[in-house]
Formats: sequence, structure tokens, C-alpha cells
Amino acid sequence: MALLETTGVSINFGGLWAVKNVDFSIEPRQIIGLIGPNGSGKTTFLNIISGIYTATEGQVMMKGETITGLKPYQIFKKGMSRTYQSSRLCWDLSVADNILIGLYTKQKYSFADTIFRPKKTDGEIYDGLQQCMDMLSYFNPELVDRRYELVKNIPHIDRRRIEISRALVSHPSIVLLDEPTAGLNDDETMEMMDDIRKIKEKIQDICIIIIEHDMKVMAEVPEHIVVFNAGQKIAEGVYKDIVSDPAVINAYLGGAAV
Repeated sequence: MALLETTGVSINFGGLWAVKNVDFSIEPRQIIGLIGPNGSGKTTFLNIISGIYTATEGQVMMKGETITGLKPYQIFKKGMSRTYQSSRLCWDLSVADNILIGLYTKQKYSFADTIFRPKKTDGEIYDGLQQCMDMLSYFNPELVDRRYELVKNIPHIDRRRIEISRALVSHPSIVLLDEPTAGLNDDETMEMMDDIRKIKEKIQDICIIIIEHDMKVMAEVPEHIVVFNAGQKIAEGVYKDIVSDPAVINAYLGGAAV
């Protein structure tokens, strides 16, 4: 059984189909890359499967259960988390606090506990902080020493790592990465590629769906590529086949393979 599967997923905005009739599936431990020109529907597709948008047509299944129409927090509780192309970090919170946000659905203490049973609350927060720092140290141990610094004072690549750590700390089954190398230079992009590979080592059963425009990343990281154009899936397969596909060359690569 596919961990995540869509059947005929489509969404219409004002009479225009942003995503049209997309069938998609991902198996446990698989990394799938989504590519396509700007405006081709990649991020819209992620927004549908993560509950930000509700599909106009079609169905989304996760672990054999329909999740079409569920709210993002409900889908998050079922084991799907994500990052975004533009930062969603809280600039005036610390590194640790930003990652702790990813554990909010795991919290067992109540408001009353914070007043009448502070030891219970403190113990759970401490355990959560340890999980956060363990995750962060896997990507950059130096960030653990900066855990109480405001995130706005942290370098851009490390902010990306913080966002990924926040997405992973709840131990999701599926993580969606929307252009994790955006704004990074070539050396930082290579570091981020290594970080994404580390995710598979850290959480062995996790599935990863990644959107990227950097073909170096797509050539090295995903095992399978899906190509979007004008809201539709026009090709899928391994990288070496995708870059020689005439439809992909015409739609995405500007007439020349790379």
C-alpha cells in the first residue's frame, strides 16, 4: 500500500485549473522530487495534500485513509509535516522555541497543569527540548550551543535547518520540503543535499517529497522525479530518463537537456 496516494486530484481557481487530474503515489522510505516551470502547480499540489487547499475534484489518501478536506492540523496529526519556500520561522523567538513549536500536538499537559502541576509541565518541556536539540545536532551541532539565540540572528542555511528540524521533531511519516535550497549558494546547496540524505538515516521509514529548481539537487537526492507543467503531470521516472524526455525538455528545460 502506498503511504500517500492521490487520484485525479484537481483544483480550480476562478475558472482556471491550477492542478488538473494528478495521480501520484509515494511508498515508505521513498524520496520523490517535483520539478516544473514556475506556476506549473508544484506548490499548489503540496498545498492540496497538506490540507491548505481542498481539492475541487479527486481524492487524497494517506495510510489507506481519505484525508481529502481535512484541515492542515488534522493532517499534521496523522503524520505529515512540511517546510515552505519562504521562511515560516518566528523571528523574535529563540532557535529552541521555534523547534519546540513542532511538538505542540504531542504535548500532554494542560493550562491547569502549568499552574497547579508545574513540575509535570517543566518535565515535559525539558524532554521536548532534548528531542529538539538531538534533532538539531544531527544537522549542525554548533546550533545546539546557540539554542537560546533569536532566530533572526542565525545564518540563512541554519534557519533552513531549523525549519527542517521543526518539521521532523514530531516524527512524521511524510515530510514535504518546498525548495529547501532557495537562497543558498552552491556550497550551501551541497551541504543541504547532505542534510536531506541525513534525514533518511535519522528516520529510516520516512517519505520525503521535495520541490526544487536546482537540477544538481534533483540529480543527486530523489530516487524518482515527477514533472509538472500547466498544472498537469507530464512525465515521471528516474532523473536520467526525465532530462531526455522531449515533453520535459520542451516544457521545463528550454529545449536542451542538462
